[in-house]
Amino acid sequence: MKIDNLRFQPWQGNRYGNESIFQIPILIVGESNHGVSRGSEKDAVFTHMLIKSIICESWKHNFFSNIQRTFVENANTQELRSEFWHSVAHHEYIQDWLPKPRVAPNEEMWAKAKPIFREVVAELKPKCILFVCKRLFERVSLDFPASNPLVIDADNSLTLEIYKNSHPTVKIDNALASWIYHPTSPRGGFRRPRGVVSSLIQSAGGTDGFSAISESNAVITP
Repeated sequence: MKIDNLRFQPWQGNRYGNESIFQIPILIVGESNHGVSRGSEKDAVFTHMLIKSIICESWKHNFFSNIQRTFVENANTQELRSEFWHSVAHHEYIQDWLPKPRVAPNEEMWAKAKPIFREVVAELKPKCILFVCKRLFERVSLDFPASNPLVIDADNSLTLEIYKNSHPTVKIDNALASWIYHPTSPRGGFRRPRGVVSSLIQSAGGTDGFSAISESNAVITP
């Protein structure tokens, strides 16, 4: 898949959609990349390169590791990492390089990214969208209607320490969308957002990663 006018082409796993471990198409949306351009051809496959490096463990980053373990209990083998990443799509909303971490996009960058995001959603047709940045969700959600808030299971006590039980959602085309804190932020990590992600996937009509993998015996939980 290639979408015109994108600097960073989204990752789309080869089992993305109904054949994924979640049984629905799930799009994960990050805010931005930081660094310098490597030229248009390398920029286009930058997200693909990162995720392939994560899968084969030639490169590690807590951002991606925490996303994996928010969705599934374990991602400690190449097979398990491949199963997860080939079950989802991943897109970086801002289509410009930022100079370093914790630098906010400017208004021009936000404006440029808005129609591109709509194009990505139209192409990928997700049923579930997770924004892995609260600020990003708050900006994007202004353009879409609110939907029923998520109810977080009372058993997810770690989640309820950080997130409110009526966690906000919006409808983006046919997808139910919500947010978690940035995976490497002080409120991030992977255990605390699990209750949000599990509720979001199930509310969108899918099977959460813990149930799906348990049923398929792909992961043995300690």
